[in-house]
Amino acid sequence: MTASSQRPSPWWLLLAILCVGPAAVLIRLANAPPITVAFYRMLVAATTIAAIVLVRRGRDLVGMDRAVFWRSAASGTLLALHFGSWISSLSHTPVANSVLIVTTQPVFAALLGVWYLREKVRPAAFAAIALALAGAAVISGGNPRIGGWYGDLLALIGAVMAASYLVVGRQVRRTASTLGYVLIAYSTAAVVLGFWAIAIHSPLAGFPASSWFWMILAGLGPSVIGHTLYNRALKHFSAHTVATTILGEPLVASAMAALILSEFPSPWALLGTVPIVAGVVWAVRLERVG
Repeated sequence: MTASSQRPSPWWLLLAILCVGPAAVLIRLANAPPITVAFYRMLVAATTIAAIVLVRRGRDLVGMDRAVFWRSAASGTLLALHFGSWISSLSHTPVANSVLIVTTQPVFAALLGVWYLREKVRPAAFAAIALALAGAAVISGGNPRIGGWYGDLLALIGAVMAASYLVVGRQVRRTASTLGYVLIAYSTAAVVLGFWAIAIHSPLAGFPASSWFWMILAGLGPSVIGHTLYNRALKHFSAHTVATTILGEPLVASAMAALILSEFPSPWALLGTVPIVAGVVWAVRLERVG
């Protein structure tokens, strides 16, 4: 059986997009500080995965050596830094700037994959990434105004951290099981975000029941299912391909915002849908036939 035939169906990546896409709407509905939501999102995810691993009698951790453990923890730290820096950027720069900058993560994932993993990236893959990024630029309004340099820098750090999280995860997933890896990564992310929330005095209690409901849902859908499927795919797809598929999430978020929050997408958003979908499909097909 060839390596490509062993790869999971790209439909699993579509399911991941559908599960992670509503995260922004769930965060809005939670009506709590963003770092607090991120902390509880990862805490719920880590606790749920821990319960699953326990039911499976810990066999997902069998054979995990010290090096893999620490790489998994490093990956979780990178995920927490992505959440913290990108969410914080929204307070210092226009949303259009932040979204456009953070969606450059496939470019960094491709470059880091070449440097860190010694993976070869086809020129066509960069073209597919560029096509999807063009769609993201259109969605942002086509011409986002210049924001504060501090906020733009935070968004750029968020993009690099997200790409690094995927690249390290790609390395770990070569030998570690999906559940064993995400248990360590999600737990580490929860710890880092918890200390982050304490450091900036972000409240961790005193919320209404509705806020707890949406925060728990954000942990179960986008993280337990969505991000875990992304991490499952990292064993078979390159980090830059997975990062490119993540660009489909704003499309789901826009649809959910229209249905639940009555926030309807702008003509720019509708126009940007076509190149994003085309770029994502192209990137996945390049690896399927590779």
